[in-house]
Amino acid sequence: MSLWFRVYDDLVDDPKVQRLDPSLFRALINLWCLTSANRGVLPPIDEIAFKLRMKPQKAQRVLDRLKAEGLIEDDGTGTHPHNWAGRQYKSDVEDPTAAERMRRHRNRQRNNGVTRPVTSRSPETDTETEAETEKTPSQGRMNSSGEAPARPNGQRGPA
Repeated sequence: MSLWFRVYDDLVDDPKVQRLDPSLFRALINLWCLTSANRGVLPPIDEIAFKLRMKPQKAQRVLDRLKAEGLIEDDGTGTHPHNWAGRQYKSDVEDPTAAERMRRHRNRQRNNGVTRPVTSRSPETDTETEAETEKTPSQGRMNSSGEAPARPNGQRGPA
């Protein structure tokens, strides 16, 4: 099963990330993928090197450069992207029952006769187009552009 992780739209304005050399940027994104796959920490350097298709020495240099930029950090839990735990929610990956609980909840709602629309709809009202087509005989007929249809002699207006 493939996991997913959160990337926020303010990344486009993050100077630490946007000023990276393209190869470092690509490595950073791939390291985020590895972090997600490894429950919030990066795997050992040999596995990182294999996944990034580079030698372990080069992978270590990449990690060191990203650490110097403040994008990768080490702490008591291991090596991981800066603020990884703050930007990822445990419920995204650690609650395998969430989908099943929601399914049961929806079934209960359905079985209780309670239905809630996903989107709300306003009561049907006449649209401008419908109002235009419902003219009284004294108002004359209108075509789709809101003008009276042309008469055979080229004049406009009621016949």
